[in-house]
Amino acid sequence: MQHKNLILAAVALFVLAACASEPIAPPAPVKAVAIEKVVSTDVEATWNALIAGINGRDFKINSLVKEDRTIRVLVQSNVPSQYVDCGEISVRSRHPEFGNRNYNFPAANSARYLVADGRANELVDVERRTSLNALATIRLTPTSGGTLVRVDANYVMNFKTREYGNNVNTRSLDDSLNFVSFGRASLNEQIREGATTKTVKVECQPTGELENRLVAVLG
Repeated sequence: MQHKNLILAAVALFVLAACASEPIAPPAPVKAVAIEKVVSTDVEATWNALIAGINGRDFKINSLVKEDRTIRVLVQSNVPSQYVDCGEISVRSRHPEFGNRNYNFPAANSARYLVADGRANELVDVERRTSLNALATIRLTPTSGGTLVRVDANYVMNFKTREYGNNVNTRSLDDSLNFVSFGRASLNEQIREGATTKTVKVECQPTGELENRLVAVLG
């Protein structure tokens, strides 16, 4: 009987080891979904119209590969909310001397605010800065009716937070999110509300404005 129990224990350990060593499949990557438009002009005319109309305040041509009919456009913005939606953040601070301080702002944009720390009995200056870097790819394909224009982009949202105070343990936070056209990504951000912090899930996704503005160049 004892021998049988030893055999069963050995089998159980073997099964557990096999389960523990089984690899876990990583999540499938999100694929970029492009915006497409067919225009009546041929590839040459469409190419020239794009080159002439793309450069703007936030847009800069990064590379041109005419043999592949590909244009890459660098997009940089310190006001990312026009291109990216990351939801909204609310901050609440209450103090008998410094009063109530309430803030609401788009999570995609920079913000600077003061919150009252009741333990240290002082106002803490919180500076939260965001920026967007995106690389959009425009591909042209000749069709029987003109040219198919396809636009997709890779986005990088950057978040930097600095806290300033005399009698508190200040923090410096740096993080970033990467996602593609019609994709999304999220992070957990620690938001100071006086002496305490709260965890906020910041989830970002494109608004479509970037891709549509590039296509709109063609009228």
